[in-house]
Amino acid sequence: MKVFSSKRVLVRGSVLASLISCQLALAAPSTVEVMHPWSSPGEAYALDALKEAVSKAGLKWQDSAIAGNNGTNQQQALQARLAAGNPPDVAQTARNLMESYIEQGFLVNLDSYAKEGGWTTKLSPELARVSQSDGHYYSVPLGEHRENMMWTNKSLLDKYGGKLPQTWEEFDAIADKMQKDGVIPVALGGEDWQEAQMFSSVILGVGGRELYQKAVVEHDSQAIKSEQMVKAFDRLRKLIGYTDRNRAGRDWNAATQMVIDGKAGFQFLGDFVKGEFFRAGKKPGEDFLCSTGPNNGKDFVFIVDGFVFFKQKSEEHQQAQKTFANLLLDPTVQTEFNKRKGSIPVLQEVAAEQFDTCAQLNLADRKANQGTGGMLPSFVENVAQEREVRGVFVDVITHFANTPSMTSKEAVERLASDLENL
Repeated sequence: MKVFSSKRVLVRGSVLASLISCQLALAAPSTVEVMHPWSSPGEAYALDALKEAVSKAGLKWQDSAIAGNNGTNQQQALQARLAAGNPPDVAQTARNLMESYIEQGFLVNLDSYAKEGGWTTKLSPELARVSQSDGHYYSVPLGEHRENMMWTNKSLLDKYGGKLPQTWEEFDAIADKMQKDGVIPVALGGEDWQEAQMFSSVILGVGGRELYQKAVVEHDSQAIKSEQMVKAFDRLRKLIGYTDRNRAGRDWNAATQMVIDGKAGFQFLGDFVKGEFFRAGKKPGEDFLCSTGPNNGKDFVFIVDGFVFFKQKSEEHQQAQKTFANLLLDPTVQTEFNKRKGSIPVLQEVAAEQFDTCAQLNLADRKANQGTGGMLPSFVENVAQEREVRGVFVDVITHFANTPSMTSKEAVERLASDLENL
């Protein structure tokens, strides 16, 4: 009988255990932690498209969803993670915050990814610009939303002539009739950013892109103090009068549900609301109508959903980040995610027929605007302004919206004064 020494058995057992451990490690997918603020049913449905693509690519999605307050809660949680030296792999963030993270030395320079993937020629020009800082890529855009949109319950509108209002006068005529009949003309929540997004449609509908560019993007003092800006606040006051008294604390998707249910006629908010209509089984042209706000024409206030990548020591995590970045701009992922989210792809070459009529409208207007200056950055969603400037605009707008005694002239004067005191 052959006898084995206990030492040899231990060695062989150790080697076997090491081999099994290595095989298990190779079989286990790399994990990518993604921090984001998306929590509504429509947003979750869109995010599932990205999660499915990540899984097919051999990665494991670690979800870090921080909901609430239009992304502010996520920003605070992320800053705490960074301070603790524990950054996620990837986070959805805004342009002005991207700049802050660059200054703090947290972000991965994505120039090599961009060169390899040909991002500069693939991306819509305005998105290529906001994804860079000093000529270097630090963000990957996933979807482009249009902020200055108006949403309408079609069956309700049919009771009032069925024609979408093209001017503020036409809008008032319909809204007055709705209000007289006990219908809420405008669905609005109680969050400050919702009031501010509605103001984007207002300022464009009153003063056009020139006023938006001068007053909002450049925050020029003369433009802010102009008679046109006073008229813009007059129009905002009129719209607030068409909302209901119970809007305080209402989430944006709850306001959208009011339009879906026919309890309200219109909503002024970005095209991400379309995801809520789709989730409810509603179809554009049949159940709801989409357009820009009155007198907005083709002007396009854009929002970008972009991801930044935080420096990681692990080579495994670095490779997972690269795989994830490439997935974000994959044409199939772009199509499926944006169809669900309500946004449009960030890629220039898009087969428009794959998308619904609302998205086709926005794709056509984007193309028409790219050479005319009609692609305007959102101030509400942290693209157009520094955070401090954005804060002043939103504070004044929401204070005005919730203070009936405040005049439009007082709002303009306070806006100009608060900006001068920054």
